[in-house]
Order: sequence, then C-alpha cells, then structure tokens
Amino acid sequence: MNAAAPSPTADPSRIEPIGHADAKRGFANSLAQGRLGGAFLIVGPPGIGKAALVKWIAQCLFCDRTADDSLSCCGHCPGCSQVAAETHPDFVQVRKRDDRATILLSQLIGDDNKRGQEGFCRDIRLRPFRGTRKVAILHDADFLGKEGTNCLLKTLEEPPPDAVIFLVGTSEQKQLPTIRSRCQIVRLGPPRGADAVELLRLRGIECDAETADRAIGLCGGDCHAAAALLTESGQGIRRRLTQLLDQPSISGMALTTLVTKEIDSVGKGENEEIAKAAVPAAKRDRLRHILTIAIHRFRERLIESADAPDRLPPIIYRLDRSIVAMSQIQRNANQAALIECWSTDIARGHPA
Repeated sequence: MNAAAPSPTADPSRIEPIGHADAKRGFANSLAQGRLGGAFLIVGPPGIGKAALVKWIAQCLFCDRTADDSLSCCGHCPGCSQVAAETHPDFVQVRKRDDRATILLSQLIGDDNKRGQEGFCRDIRLRPFRGTRKVAILHDADFLGKEGTNCLLKTLEEPPPDAVIFLVGTSEQKQLPTIRSRCQIVRLGPPRGADAVELLRLRGIECDAETADRAIGLCGGDCHAAAALLTESGQGIRRRLTQLLDQPSISGMALTTLVTKEIDSVGKGENEEIAKAAVPAAKRDRLRHILTIAIHRFRERLIESADAPDRLPPIIYRLDRSIVAMSQIQRNANQAALIECWSTDIARGHPA
C-alpha cells in the first residue's frame, strides 16, 4: 500500500460535497415535491462527509440565488456565505464539547437559570428570521445522554413545520429506539473509487483508487483513520503493531510501550503545528486509529483461523476487547489507564 506525501490542502472553492449520490437524489426529490421537513438521522462511518452533506443542504435551502425547490446553491450569496461561516440566524447547530463525554443538557435547553429560554431545542422553535425555514444540525448524536435524549424527544415528535432537523451519528444502533422512531434514517456508506481518492485528497493524501479503497476498507469505512494510515508514520505504526499482535505470545508491556510512545508523539516533532488546545483530541484520534488497526487485524485472524476452532476463543476475546476499548475512548476514559488495561487483556487473551 503506497501513497505519496500529504499535499497541502483541499480545493477551497468546492461547494457540493463528495459522493452520496443516492442521498442527494432523495433529498432533491423530497424538496422538489415540497416534502422536505421533519427530522432526519444521518448515519455512517467517521470521516465520510456526513456533516459536509447536511451543511451543504442547509446552503441549498438558504441560497438567495436558486429556486426554493432546487437542491443547489451558488456558494457566494449572503445566505450561502452565512451558512459556511455558521452565522446564519436561521441555522442552528450543537456539538459535543471536547472536554465532555456527552452533549450537555444546558446545550439543549439552557442551564439551571435559563431552562427553556436558550439552547438547541428553544432555537429550533423560534420563527425564521430571514426567510421561511430553519435548519438545525445536532452533531455527535452518538453522545446524547439519557436526559438530553428525553429533552429532544418532544422536539423530534412535533417539529416546527418550518424546520428541518438533522441528527448526525455513526450508527443507528447507538441511538435509542425513541430517537430512531421519530426520524427518517439516511444511511451513508464510505466512498469508493474516484470519490475515495478525492475525499482522501481533501485530507492531504495523494493515492490511486485501489489504494484509497483498500485503506478505507482496512479502517472499516473510517476515512479519518484511512488518511492517517496512509501517511508514512501511519504505515509504520500499522506494521509494528501488526507484528506485535501476530506474536504467538503477545507482550503486554511491549504493547503498552508501543502505543504509549505513539500517542505521546502527537504534538511533538513533525506534529508541532498542532495547536496545544487540539492535542487532547488529536491523541484520542491517534488512539482510535491504533485500535482500528488492531480490530481489523483480529478480524483477519478470525478468517484465517476459520478451519481451526481451537484458535478462535482468544482471537474473539481480543477483538471484542478492542471494540470495547474503542467505545471507552468515545466516553473520554483516561487514556493511560485505558492503554494499560487493554494491553494487559490483549496479552492475556481471555477474561480475568
């Protein structure tokens, strides 16, 4: 698997997001028929452009130069520019804060002193300021806590007639049934071929279609992880980690040392351009990439050992343990403790 060195940046003039032709067609048909409204749950692997798609749809709905029933935008009018800058008065968004494990209740309905007077749910119900629509995006829907979900349910059950609400997550299974039942689910798959090449190029990676498809496949559709994997350092950690995991007897200490060293390198040396405030998030991303490599390798081992049932239990345990570790990252678990416990369990190969 070969890739050229990262290129500087993507084309800033791009308006329409890459790929997802079926989803675009579905939204275009609904808009043309005057049926685009209510709540949508957009799900798919990380890094495939889910947020870019819904933000583009918002631009199309607020564009001053295109027809109201057309899913297209100029990208330059005040409406498009304000959505791009996230300053449009009828464009509402909420995201999980980097230092929190879930979306805060106060982000949805205001803090204790202003319950119901501010927040995502209140802003959706305000009358449109500039036009006839409001567009609301709840990013990081995987991180809705129980209280947050309960607050959101009424809004999803009875959305304002002039509002389009998007919840963006990685899997519908991570949403409560009450959320799923109140949304139209739109499933987005990872890009392939030319779309995969272009999406990785936007992340600074130059490669051919075969390399792009294979890297995205290795990472379970996660394009962020695929881009990291195709860097020189990413290929190096994949090679070293795979060699360690393929040993007949895995050393927990060696595994801890390898992963810790890789995580500690974030924000140093060649990565010094990462702002200090962004280092914790970058370290979480690096650990996610490492676990993605491990998960894929254990899946490969399962296939390779299909005709040897006696070899399967430790492989299955290690695969399951790595998936659990991935979910612990998403809950902002202490990284040092997570790495040490995961490495110990992987080395043991069976429950304690």
